[in-house]
Amino acid sequence: MGADGAATLGALGQTTIRQPVRKLVSIDKKIIVGVSGPVGLGQRITGVMEDLWYNKGLSGKQSYEAMTKIREAIGGHILTEIRYATELSKLVGEARAAPSAVSFTVMALPVDKQLRLYQFGCSGDPEEATENLPFVAVGSGQTRADPFLAFIRNVFWKESLPTVSQGIFATVWSLLHAIRVDPGGVAEPIQLMTLTEDEKQHPIVKDFDQAELDEHRQAIDDAEDHMSQFPLGLAAKPTPEPPNK
Repeated sequence: MGADGAATLGALGQTTIRQPVRKLVSIDKKIIVGVSGPVGLGQRITGVMEDLWYNKGLSGKQSYEAMTKIREAIGGHILTEIRYATELSKLVGEARAAPSAVSFTVMALPVDKQLRLYQFGCSGDPEEATENLPFVAVGSGQTRADPFLAFIRNVFWKESLPTVSQGIFATVWSLLHAIRVDPGGVAEPIQLMTLTEDEKQHPIVKDFDQAELDEHRQAIDDAEDHMSQFPLGLAAKPTPEPPNK
């Protein structure tokens, strides 16, 4: 899981400042939570997940049961903000009220002895990433990240799931692409965490430092440099002239 580092602050739909922030949170070094939307709502969603995890609320659950359990736990906070925003919209308008309530959540966690990637929509509706839909993007950069991730998938892993290294490469490259072309809502610094299993098959979260991220940035620079050398003149061969009769 990766995230940019820009938090946009404001009031009633009016942006005031942008500040660097860490958007991914690790719980017990076994869960990664990322929330796009109001910071306070994200803090409550993270707190709910901490309670669920430490109180073993997901133990023994199958994947669909875990998704339902999480939605029930976080849904109350989400719907409360939606109700308040609905009332507020009567005074200030929907465009100004909506940003205080709209959030999207992505979680990586072990469920039923497997590592899972879930996303929860603006109403708390859950969805699990699968082999057919192996990536998730949320937030203001989604419209730029989704097509780029689809491009990477089609080029590098159209017939199989990516390895961890390939997933890291795709995540960092997609974030860099979104930052380069975004008109202002997505920015450095990049944050990256992985959820894998150790030698005893125990889930473990790794938080990448800047030096480790720089290695992947260099690999992306090398890939882009290699692509820039592609002989485009060979991509469109001239149509041969018909033989003379």
